Amino acid sequence: MVPLWHNDGMYLLNERPQTNMSQLSEKIRKAGRTEPAPLGFAAAVATKARPTMLSGVRLTDAGKVVDAASKGADFVILDGVAPGKLKGLDKANGAAIGVSGHLDREACAALREAGADFVILSGTSAPATGLLDEKIGRLLAIDPAMDEVPLRLVGDLGLDAVVIPAPELPLTVERFIALRRVSALARTPILADVPSDIGASALELLRDSGVAGVIVSDLAKLGALKERVDALPARGHKREERSEATISSQAATGHDHDDDDDDDYDD
Repeated sequence: MVPLWHNDGMYLLNERPQTNMSQLSEKIRKAGRTEPAPLGFAAAVATKARPTMLSGVRLTDAGKVVDAASKGADFVILDGVAPGKLKGLDKANGAAIGVSGHLDREACAALREAGADFVILSGTSAPATGLLDEKIGRLLAIDPAMDEVPLRLVGDLGLDAVVIPAPELPLTVERFIALRRVSALARTPILADVPSDIGASALELLRDSGVAGVIVSDLAKLGALKERVDALPARGHKREERSEATISSQAATGHDHDDDDDDDYDD
C-alpha cells in the first residue's frame, strides 16, 4: 500500500497497491503510527519510545553513507550519484539510501539494480517515465507554493513522499498553515530540508504540520539533529479528536440534507 500522511500527522493508507514497499516508506509508516499507551505490567516496564519523525542527510559522496548511518541517519539522499558509486551500501546499517536527480525510467531501474531504495525526481520538469518503475520508492521534489489543482493531483501519483525546500524560519502561523496546506492537498508524507541548527520547537511544529522527516546537508551535525528529533514529545490527540468531531458533524449534516431532499421529492 502507498503511505499517506494525514494533515493531522496520522498515518493513513490509500487503496492503490504498491509492487514493493520501499524501506523509506516503511520507516515513514512506523514513525507516523500512533502507539497506544501500555497497560498493566507493560506500563511499568521502561521502553524506548519510537521517534515520531525521521532524520536524514543529503550527500554528494557515496563514500560517506556508512558514516551517516553510524550517526543515526534514517535515510540518506545522494545528489546526482551514478549507479556505479552505490557499491557497499549493504553496510549502511539499515539506513534507506536514495538518489536524487533528473531521472527517467531507465535511470531509476539502473539505480534500483545497484541497490538504491528510492529515487527523488528533481521536480515537475523531470521525465514522467521516472514514475513508472514501481519496484523502487519514488519521491518528487515540489514547490510547496504550487497551485491547488496540481498539488491535489500529486496525491494521485502513488509517491512515497514529496520533498520541499527548507521552510522559512521562524515558523509563523501563516507559514505553519502553508505547510499544512501541502500536507492536506497532496495527501503524501513530506520530507523537508532544514538548517542543521534547527531547534526542537521548530521540529515539533514541522512534524505537526505533516512533515515526516527532515534533511540536513552537514553530516557533522546529523548526530545532534537526530538527538533533538528523537527527543520530541509524542503527538497529542486533541487535533485528532477535533478532526473526528468535524467529520461526524459533517456526516450528520449531510444526512439531514438528504432527508430534506427526499421529503421535497415525495411532496
